[in-house]
Amino acid sequence: MIPFVQFGTLVWLTCALIISLRRIIAGDRSTILLVFLVFYAFFALPLLFDLVLGSSSYLAEPGFVYAERDDAVNVIYCLFIALVPLIWSGFLRAHKSRHFRSQEALRKLRRLRLPLVLLLFMPIALIWWAPDPAIYLRYAFVVTENLGKTVTDISRFHSYVMASCFIVTIAGAGLVAGAKRPWRCLMLVTPFLAAAVWLNGKRTVLVMAVIMTMTSLWLSGRLRGRKMLMAAAVSVLLIASFSYWYQLTVRDIGPSVAESSDVYENFRVDYARDSRVKMAIFAELHPSTMSILEFRGQSLIFYATAYMPRAMWPGKPMTYACYFTSAMFGSSPQDWGWGMTTSIFDEAIANGSWFGLLAASLVIGILCRIGDSCSDVLVFLLTAIVASLLLTVELVAFAPLALLWVMMIVRAKVSFA
Repeated sequence: MIPFVQFGTLVWLTCALIISLRRIIAGDRSTILLVFLVFYAFFALPLLFDLVLGSSSYLAEPGFVYAERDDAVNVIYCLFIALVPLIWSGFLRAHKSRHFRSQEALRKLRRLRLPLVLLLFMPIALIWWAPDPAIYLRYAFVVTENLGKTVTDISRFHSYVMASCFIVTIAGAGLVAGAKRPWRCLMLVTPFLAAAVWLNGKRTVLVMAVIMTMTSLWLSGRLRGRKMLMAAAVSVLLIASFSYWYQLTVRDIGPSVAESSDVYENFRVDYARDSRVKMAIFAELHPSTMSILEFRGQSLIFYATAYMPRAMWPGKPMTYACYFTSAMFGSSPQDWGWGMTTSIFDEAIANGSWFGLLAASLVIGILCRIGDSCSDVLVFLLTAIVASLLLTVELVAFAPLALLWVMMIVRAKVSFA
C-alpha cells in the first residue's frame, strides 16, 4: 500500500512542479515558485529514491529507522507534502502583478552598485581579523578540523565569515541582475563567489551562488525558454559534481572508501529532509517511545532569548538541533557539539503538534508574500534564500540573514511609504 501512496503523491507533486516551471518560464516573479523547487528537491524527490532505490538503512540514525518503518507515518507524510502546493498556491502573485515592474526595480538596483561591490569584499576583508588567518588557506577546515565540537575563538569568528559569504551571493546576484551586460558582470563577480565558496567551506554557499546567479539572469530577462532549461541542466551538473568531489576529498566518502549503502545513506541525510519530518510525526504518534522537545514551544523560547548569555540563565533551552539529535539517538537532551540538519516543518510539529504542519506552510507563504509586496530585486533574492533555508536548516544557522531580511523589508516599506 505504501508504495502506491508514495507513487500517487510523487505524480501529484511532479504535476505541480511542471506547472511551477511553466509559470517561471512565462515570467511569473512569485517567490513561492522558486521556493517550491527547493521543496520538491528535498521533500518530494526522496519518494522517487524510495521507489527506485529503496529506503536508506540509516544505521547511524536510529530515530530515522523507527519512522521509516511506520506505515502511518509514511501516509501522513505523503498527505502533508501533497497539501503544501495547494496551500502555497494562495500566495502566488496576482495576475496583474506577476512581473512587479521588473524594469523599474532593476533601475533602482543599479543605484546600489557601489555598496554591492563593496559587499563582495566583506569575507576577504574579515580574514584580516581572524584569530589565525592562515587556517583559511585550507579548504573546508571547519569540517576537517571538527570545529563544531568545540566552542573556540576560531569557530565563533567563522560564524561571521559564513554569514558574510551568504551576503556575497546576494550582492553578486544583485549586480548581475542590474547590469546592462549581465554576462560580462557575471565573469567579474565569479572570482568573489569562488572566494566565498572557499572561505565558507560548506556546499550550501555554492548551491546558493548557483541558484542566485540563475535567478538574477532570469530577472534580467537573459534566461528564458530553452536557455533556462540548459542553464538549469548545467547548474544541476555543477552542483552534483562539486558535491561528489566534496564527499570524496573532504569527508572521505566515496565508492573506493565506503560501501554503496553508506554513500546512499549519506546522500539521503545531506540532500533530503523527509526523514526529519517523518521522525517528528513518529514522535507525535508514539510519545511514549520518542519525544523531541521537553515541552511545547521550547525551541521558540531559545529564539526569543538567543542573545541572552547563558550565564544569566543556566537553564536556557538549547537549539532545536540539540533536542532533535538527542531524540534521534534515543538519548536525553544534550549538546553534542553538532546537530542533525532539520527543517521548519519538523520543528513546527515538535513545537505545535499537528497544527505546526499548517503553521509552517503558512509561515513560508506569508514570508514570500511580504517579500513580493516590496517590488525590490534585493528583497526578492533575499526572500528566496531565507525561505529556502527555512526548508533545509534551522533558523539559528542563518540568523544574521534573517535579521538582514527584516531590515530590508522595513527599509523597502518605509521607502515605498
